[in-house]
Amino acid sequence: MLDPADQAHLKGWIVNKFRGDLGLLRPGLELLQERTGGRPVLGVLPYLHDVWLDSEDALAIAGWSRGTQGEAPLTVAVVRLPRVSNATDVDALAGEPGVQVVVTADPAVVEQADLVVLPGTRATLSDLDWLRRRGLADAVVRRARRGAPVLGICGGHQMLAETIDDPFGVESPSPATVPGLGLLPTTVRFERNKRLGTPSGAWRDRPVDGYLIHHGASALREDAGDVEPFLDGWRCGSVYGTTWHGALEGDAFRQAFLTEVADRAGRSWAPDPTAPGFATRRAAMLDRLGDAVADHLDTTALREMMGL
Repeated sequence: MLDPADQAHLKGWIVNKFRGDLGLLRPGLELLQERTGGRPVLGVLPYLHDVWLDSEDALAIAGWSRGTQGEAPLTVAVVRLPRVSNATDVDALAGEPGVQVVVTADPAVVEQADLVVLPGTRATLSDLDWLRRRGLADAVVRRARRGAPVLGICGGHQMLAETIDDPFGVESPSPATVPGLGLLPTTVRFERNKRLGTPSGAWRDRPVDGYLIHHGASALREDAGDVEPFLDGWRCGSVYGTTWHGALEGDAFRQAFLTEVADRAGRSWAPDPTAPGFATRRAAMLDRLGDAVADHLDTTALREMMGL
């Protein structure tokens, strides 16, 4: 299917996440090499359970949504936005003992969870419209009005505002102002250029690091009432919003935030002091993947192809 110029970039094949009898697959590997001009199959990586490494735009559901620990788990519902981005923001929640994370587009699940997360999106206005058409926006608003926690991250944070202004047509065909969910006393204004950065700060005396990549700026309404800073955003009642990606990877911040969520949700959840931190778990998964590469791939051929 590729033209010759693109074919020239392909030197060989690796089969990933294979489950089954390799002997049954082998004729297919030989056929693949034969039909692609002799490009060799450099190995077959097995499916690695409990290895759910970072993925840019797709939530690794099969990796971490199988279950949880503890008698009184904390349930987190992540809304499955059609154009979700920076989905790794919720990976650290899923790795926390006693926390069960589900990815959903079901309004009933959204209403019942202890915490709902509106993640980042590549198209805030389009996904906000999708929320409304699916009945998810109403579910989020209902739970917030009864004091159930909601967290918006980046595009999800922008959706929580009272209005979203797109004067330059960044996401809309022409300049437009769209009502948000009205759960934070804020307004959002899209800008032509993206904001980028690697901010650091603190919340509840816990250090927090993150990164920024988004259009738009949020402004707090002057007569806002019960509002306090939350990283670069705000908390109003049980609704939290920030544009910081990656903040939940910090163990101290994540556990303090989940403790507050559990208290608001009436749950007895508490962090497990013996559990490994998220960075430790991620490093262990990378080590397992590295071991699998060494054990199952022709690394000598790979090095030669790369000129090493």
